[in-house]
Amino acid sequence: MRRAEIEILETLRQRSYSVSGLAAELGRNQGWMSELVSELEARNLVEKNTEVEYADTYEARLLSDLAREYSLMELLAGRKEKILCELHRSPATVSDLETRGFPFSTVYAALKDLRALGAVERQDEIYSIADETLAQFLTATASSEGDAEYRANSERLVVDDGADDDGEWTAFSAFRRYGIEYYPSRQYLYQGDSSPGIEEVLIHAVKAAETRKQTAMTVLFYLEHRSILDTSKLWKLANTWDCVEEWADTLAYADQRDVQNERFLPWEEFVSLARDYNVFLRDYHPEESLRSGLEQLGEALETEVDAYLLGGGNLILRGLKDSTKDLDIVVEDREDFMALGETLRGMGYEERRDLEEAYEKLDPAVIFEREGSPRYDIFVETVAGALQLTEEMRGRVDRTVEYGGLRLHLLSLTDIFLFKSITEREGDFEDIALITRQAGIDWGQLFEEVKRQDDVTGQYFSFAVLDTLDILKQRENIEPPIHSQLVSYCLEKALLVSLQEPKTIRDLRAELDFPDHRIYNKLRKLEDEGAIAVDRTGKLNEYRVKDER
Repeated sequence: MRRAEIEILETLRQRSYSVSGLAAELGRNQGWMSELVSELEARNLVEKNTEVEYADTYEARLLSDLAREYSLMELLAGRKEKILCELHRSPATVSDLETRGFPFSTVYAALKDLRALGAVERQDEIYSIADETLAQFLTATASSEGDAEYRANSERLVVDDGADDDGEWTAFSAFRRYGIEYYPSRQYLYQGDSSPGIEEVLIHAVKAAETRKQTAMTVLFYLEHRSILDTSKLWKLANTWDCVEEWADTLAYADQRDVQNERFLPWEEFVSLARDYNVFLRDYHPEESLRSGLEQLGEALETEVDAYLLGGGNLILRGLKDSTKDLDIVVEDREDFMALGETLRGMGYEERRDLEEAYEKLDPAVIFEREGSPRYDIFVETVAGALQLTEEMRGRVDRTVEYGGLRLHLLSLTDIFLFKSITEREGDFEDIALITRQAGIDWGQLFEEVKRQDDVTGQYFSFAVLDTLDILKQRENIEPPIHSQLVSYCLEKALLVSLQEPKTIRDLRAELDFPDHRIYNKLRKLEDEGAIAVDRTGKLNEYRVKDER
């Protein structure tokens, strides 16, 4: 039992406390205190209503009896409780306990202390429990938890009770490294070729989570760090560790959408937990709030403004979605941008400077927020740092809504699909699936726009769209008809970039995440077209882009 847990139990013997009161009394972090109380509650030792108090249970009564006879700190702290459990399971020698994973020095010191208390006795080098009340307590609180191990190729995620295993802390054991004061009762270790980064830590936690509290902690970790997380990497790791559905549920829960199973806390309890950890939760705004805000903005404008609506707001005005957190608006010039900005400031909106990294990737010209209202993300012609509002996009506008001086053009669902494929924000994949299933998109137009954006911007948005199509196939069982075309297109782009330097087929297979047969076929095609040259004089063919290309 952890020393902090015993401190809580000793404190509660005097009187009940709130969680915050306990934290103040013991000088501990409130988030950690909440976790410790939950652990003790799960063991039927305390109960939490308006305040925390000793539980009216058999286990708690036995513990109270022990507290009158012993110092709980001397009896149960650290590894002593585990060693007592082993002796209760079967009397053992020091060597026996070593073979069960306890270091010799730990066993020797613990048994010496426990014998001095009279809790343990020794006969012919064999140690056993000497106190009947202690034996009853160990029986009543015996944990069903056992060591667990998860594998992904040559990597291992080991969960145990704190034995001295090799490996690096990951999952819940590594949360404190990233500022989340969580103290798990078990140890989470990664064994592999490299150190786990923030994405690995999160996905390992998603994989290993066993309780509702733990799944809630994975959501808090995600919300706290979503600005720096690589979404594409997270999905790939979830696939590697075979927890795609669990990861999808984590995102859905964070976005206040329906989940596929009941592994999470009720939302009210989660909000309270998030408050303990100072994690910010943004509100959703329904259609009524959205339209009301747009009407106020249109009436306040002193000049007419043409703007293009992307994202969830677009889907709400089409009747495809019920609520959204923000409005993504694109204008064509500085004059319209200034008119919108000054009007929003006059309406009490504040310009947000501390942009989350996920939204910095969108490169908005400005973000405006007002308490109780949807957030406005306003862009000038360019979205996501380089995605251009092209003439073809303007031509696909199929609906315009007017609010006073604001003419709001709804970009097509095809372009919404493209926009949401590159933003990597929570909920975007679900919106993409919604568009595909309920409204449909023009796949041919999407493919042409992807290629156009690559050409116009010099960036490769096509790879982000391909990742999106892969996820649609995996999670939603949707088979996009342009998938094979886009794979071929992206592979050609990747090869032409990679082969600026000579490479063998072995090099390319290691570098590119494409099936071998596709790489071979595309190399032959590019060679036939004269795009690449092949040196066949070595043991392995060497490919490179032709200088004149």
